[in-house]
Order: sequence, then structure tokens, then C-alpha cells
Amino acid sequence: MKQQLRDNGNSGSPKRSLWTRRSKLLIIVAFALLAGCSEDTGKATIGGTVTLDGEPLKSGIIRFVPVDGQTPTAEAVITEGKFSAQVPLGEKQVSISSSKVVGKRQAYNAPGSPTVDVVEELLPPRYNVQSELTINVDEDNQPADFTLTNR
Repeated sequence: MKQQLRDNGNSGSPKRSLWTRRSKLLIIVAFALLAGCSEDTGKATIGGTVTLDGEPLKSGIIRFVPVDGQTPTAEAVITEGKFSAQVPLGEKQVSISSSKVVGKRQAYNAPGSPTVDVVEELLPPRYNVQSELTINVDEDNQPADFTLTNR
């Protein structure tokens, strides 16, 4: 006796069919994400020095903010006047901040409260919140030196 197989449009069990659809969807989503990530806007290594009144800036943060708002912001720590950062290509506004300790205060108003440092910005606003500094990032390993004054 010969057995006949009938195709009812459901090849395999319902679980297998659901798994197959989910697998296909997962693969499509993965390729879409990879395609989005493959758009490399390009980055350059920006390294250099920051001096304040002729001396290396002891510590601080340097930020590279895109003028057009189309790429991510990049930042780096400044240590003993030196920094290095991976920065997306394009025109950037540069912001440099460094804080100084000007005193101490209690963390909260209670007996036995620990003390915390009171800090202020060391640099004039023209270098950070009202930055006048810019750089056009257009090639790899681009040097950038910033000479700042407190005057």
C-alpha cells in the first residue's frame, strides 16, 4: 500500500514554521543594522597640546562638537598638557574645560557630614561655554595645539 503525502501549505510543524519566520526576520534585521553601521563617516586621530599662559594645562577635558550637528561629539582627557582623541571628520567647535579647587564645604547639613571640594572653572568662558575655538578635521593623525591665556 502506497502512502500519499499531501501539501497543505504547512511544511513542517507549526513550531518549525514559526521558528523559520523568526529566523528570517532576525537575519533581515541583522543585515539592516549592519548596513546602517557600515556607513563610516570617517574619523581622524587628533592629538596635541594645550597650554595656559605658556605652561602645559595640568588637567582638563577637550571636546570636539560638530558644527553641523551631523556627527557624534568626541572628547579626551588632557593630562600634563597632552591629549589624543578619535574625532569624526568635519568642522568642529572645540571646548576646553579645567576645574580648580577653591574651597571645601559639607556635603549635606548634618553633624558628621563629609566635606567635598568646591570647584570653579579655571579657564575663561571663551574656551568652553562660549568657545571661539574651531578645527576642521580632515585627515588622520592631525596635530592640534591650543595656546590659551587667562588675560
